Amino acid sequence: MRSVFLAVATAVASLFPASAWAQISLVHVTSCGPGAFPATVCTIPSTGSGNLIVVAWASNNGGGATTIASITDSAANAYSEAPAARAVDSAANTMIDLWYAKNSNSGATTLTIAPNPAGTSGTAVIWEFAGVSAGTALDQVAILNSQAATSAPSGAPVTTTAAAEVLISAANVQGTVTGMASGNPFTSDSTANGDGWAHLLTSSTGTYAAAWTNGGSGTYASSTASFIAAGSLSACDLNQDGSVNILDVQLAANMVDSSPPCTAPSGWCTDNYYTAVVNAALPGGACLLPVLNAPATVSFGNVIVSNPSTQTVTLSGAGTGSTTVSQATVSGTGFSLSGPSLPLTLALGQSVNFTVTFTPPAAGNFTGGITFVSNPPNGAINSPVTETLTGAGVNAHYVSLTWQASTSQNVVGYNVYRASSSSGPFTTPLNSSLITTTCGALFCYTDSNVVAGQTYYYVATAVNSSNNQSADSSPPAQATIPSP
Repeated sequence: MRSVFLAVATAVASLFPASAWAQISLVHVTSCGPGAFPATVCTIPSTGSGNLIVVAWASNNGGGATTIASITDSAANAYSEAPAARAVDSAANTMIDLWYAKNSNSGATTLTIAPNPAGTSGTAVIWEFAGVSAGTALDQVAILNSQAATSAPSGAPVTTTAAAEVLISAANVQGTVTGMASGNPFTSDSTANGDGWAHLLTSSTGTYAAAWTNGGSGTYASSTASFIAAGSLSACDLNQDGSVNILDVQLAANMVDSSPPCTAPSGWCTDNYYTAVVNAALPGGACLLPVLNAPATVSFGNVIVSNPSTQTVTLSGAGTGSTTVSQATVSGTGFSLSGPSLPLTLALGQSVNFTVTFTPPAAGNFTGGITFVSNPPNGAINSPVTETLTGAGVNAHYVSLTWQASTSQNVVGYNVYRASSSSGPFTTPLNSSLITTTCGALFCYTDSNVVAGQTYYYVATAVNSSNNQSADSSPPAQATIPSP
């Protein structure tokens, strides 16, 4: 066991993530809504490790007093409000706010915004950026409240303190934003619900403000925040003192041995990570931190039994050098993998595609996985990289059911019942456990055990935390199965 004593006044949180050696870049931007939140769950592309996630949420009419109680996602990233980023348009009774999560965990695919009061109608836009500092990421915040009616709304201006930053600016506009004003350097990312959502990557300090064109004239409020790029120090210089030495080796040992807990991006705290820092500390040593990036999950959804369905999995090289992929294996009934011959070497920033096929042998749910292994030389420090595979086999005919969330208190799930008559009896639930699955903003269930030519009737009930069940939904939903 390596020593876990570190006699140096430094903070583990100063560790550079994978973004430390990169320029800021936009990974994705996703619009969500308008809809009633938190019932509206936002689906986003699977997040990467060590990135910045920014959420701008605007209330629709009647939400001027609304605040955001929390933002959560499926990878347990920690979100907080950019301080004083909430802007209000009192004339229109609307608001807009900016929240963010830095040094992200990988694999987030859903995001939930909980306004206060719950049920407020709003719209969200979600950005993910690589190359932002994992330490003090936030630089500047500015707002504009209750701006006069205009056809040329302007974002709140900020003056940056670092050359390389990313600015997010959003305006809740009474009217319809049609795009950025001519000559404005910001990139229009969305005009969801007629509002303006934009970003700007800078290369020098200065004062920046977004400007939009508005179809018509209306009052508005705007919020802007800027975030600083990761530092230029070596990614192996963990305590950021300007040199890679025994102090960084000891800090790496501490994190690999979990004392204190590791703050490196997910999957980094391995012997490969420790070895890379040791090698960098040697005379003439290079900071080689190759990383493999791949989606955390691949979902096939419903696939007809015995019919193959394919998806593309993109594997990319990141870090500070090339990465060798030495092995790729797939597990799980019905799943198979094909792609380039191995071993292969991915240069920094290069990507390669593999094809994963799901052929369900029978009706039912199936899970599996893909494991990518990267061994020395050029072994990825996060090897092995694993992905979860999911899919459901369904018969050639099936019934897909969706319903809105119950408005009752403390609902923990739902039951679905089926009968051959609209009058029932609806006695035994089709589901073996309470249904909590959502398809977008709706709850959903698939009945694959159906017979061609038959007519079925379905009802759903809500179950609360005390195991009390509601009355049947009414009227029953009817489904007639085609024949054959």
